[in-house]
Amino acid sequence: MKKISLLPGMIFIGIGIYYSFQKLNIHLFENQNSWQVFLILLGAAYLISGHFDKDNSAILPGIILAGLGFHFIFLSKLPNWPDHPAAFLFILAAGLLLTSMKTKSGYAQGLMILAIGLFLHFFQKIIGSLTMLKSGVHILETYWPFLLIFIGAFLLFMKRKK
Repeated sequence: MKKISLLPGMIFIGIGIYYSFQKLNIHLFENQNSWQVFLILLGAAYLISGHFDKDNSAILPGIILAGLGFHFIFLSKLPNWPDHPAAFLFILAAGLLLTSMKTKSGYAQGLMILAIGLFLHFFQKIIGSLTMLKSGVHILETYWPFLLIFIGAFLLFMKRKK
């Protein structure tokens, strides 16, 4: 007998509650009718159904959806919240690391995305602290994306040990 996933039911219930609160003018908290809360509900549906279905593949989309929802809510509320691409890398890294905790593999990808996110988040401070090496800093500041492309190509095309 084929096992039926909880995800479709969870999504319908979440969407139904979301729009019922809007139609009935029920206000439990600020911004509850925003699209950000909708993303959080979809992410929660993935996470809850993945937990009960023992489906580890639902962790990553759940974390990404809920993380984006929380990101866009906190972006307007907290003045120090990151407002650059590194924030999205932090969300992706959290999803990859939480998935790897359940699957016991894939830690390297999550840590690599986290390291790149931290580098981007602190890039201006890193460059500012290297002002003693004027010409080297200018070259690094200009060409660092190409270093990432080189590392990625190297990882794609290097011979893998079996």
